[in-house]
Amino acid sequence: MLAEILEKYKVINSVGNTIGKVKDIYLDLNTWNIVGFRISPGPLKKDFVLGPGEIVKFDTTDSTIIVNDDFEQDEIPKQPRKDMYPFDELKKHTVVDSEDKKIGKIYNLEIPYEKLKAFKVWRVLIKTGISERRLRLHPTEIKEVMETIKLKGREADYKEEAD
Repeated sequence: MLAEILEKYKVINSVGNTIGKVKDIYLDLNTWNIVGFRISPGPLKKDFVLGPGEIVKFDTTDSTIIVNDDFEQDEIPKQPRKDMYPFDELKKHTVVDSEDKKIGKIYNLEIPYEKLKAFKVWRVLIKTGISERRLRLHPTEIKEVMETIKLKGREADYKEEAD
């Protein structure tokens, strides 16, 4: 499942009461696990973070996430941290190769949702330009996330794999 699709899911409890909608995904940049979902309960209500342990079921036919009735709401961090980094913030960074040559920007994530016990990013999708092929890289290819997202290899290595 792509992160942009997941960000449109509605969150409900077991009775069917609407809790809110997923607005963002929080990642641990060390392990690339999903550590939380930013939930917007609606206008004039404060957004909160829902941990993946609170999720009972994904319903892909109705685009809903069913949570425990007694789920816990966590505060949204004021500053992005390595262990809780918002995906929307990650999309703003430029991706560079090991020689600091600009490759593009992250535009999406592939998340295998079938395994509810461990929410982990499977592939990072990078837009390299209008006419060029987009890259699908495993998160282990990312060396560091600072002002830029630095990859371990050179741009030519990744483009050869894509062809």
